[in-house]
Amino acid sequence: MALATRMVTGAAAVLALAACSGQDSAPAVQKTASVEAADCIPISDGTYQIRDGKILVMKAGAASRPEATPLPDVAGEPVGWAAKLERTFAGMGYPWLGLQVRDGVAAVIGTAPGLAARDASFVAAKAAIESDPEGAEKVSLIVNAMGVEGVEETLGAGLKRLMNSDLSVADCQDAFNQTLRVDDVDFPVNMAVLNAAELPVVNTTTGIARLCSAYKIEIAEHTDSRGSDSYNLQLSRERAEAIRDYMIEHGVDEAALTAKGYGESQPVDSGNSAEARDRNERTEFHVTAR
Repeated sequence: MALATRMVTGAAAVLALAACSGQDSAPAVQKTASVEAADCIPISDGTYQIRDGKILVMKAGAASRPEATPLPDVAGEPVGWAAKLERTFAGMGYPWLGLQVRDGVAAVIGTAPGLAARDASFVAAKAAIESDPEGAEKVSLIVNAMGVEGVEETLGAGLKRLMNSDLSVADCQDAFNQTLRVDDVDFPVNMAVLNAAELPVVNTTTGIARLCSAYKIEIAEHTDSRGSDSYNLQLSRERAEAIRDYMIEHGVDEAALTAKGYGESQPVDSGNSAEARDRNERTEFHVTAR
């Protein structure tokens, strides 16, 4: 999402100032409705850029140049430290790398030539962000949202799309659903412990939860039918709590999260095959307005 810009010269500013002050040197300008309606302030001769309704000094005398004000990190094109860091990725040997930052979440984006290249470049990008003084201060969660050439849908696609969205309930729900279509949160048999292999999907859903923490987010865990009803209900509750604890630890608003276990009560496949059991044992996220 490119930022629209407009250049204003000091000469044009002088004309506008003359119109505001009522001088006779610019009678034509005085008659325009836009000048008559505007609040007028004096500005020095120079070149300026108008960005998002704010005037930025591009070229001015040393005496009149104000202190630079850094632009905030928002969705869209990187600015400030993020843009500067992004420009170094090609020099590191990863020209496909990009970076999006929003609400303390950094999504490393781009399309890598293969899975190994994706993983290696993410490690390098993560280290670069963590070693950057401003990046380390502003970002507390770094997520791999890269695509891979020849792979139709990858784990971070939902988060990447969400970074540039309006963060509506539907946007948030779609991001969770898209992520879990690519990979589910798989717990070890009869355990409620997150292992290292699950961190990519858990980190991705944590990033989504952080961006969507204005809403209620229910973490819903389901089991298959093996074991007793009471055992499966308790296991699913503990698994949902494990995910909730991880998300809170990584910056999600505690008040936004509810952990709920449904045991084997809501199967999506009535079969008894290994594939059916795998579909029934699943994690879901439900997003609703607070």
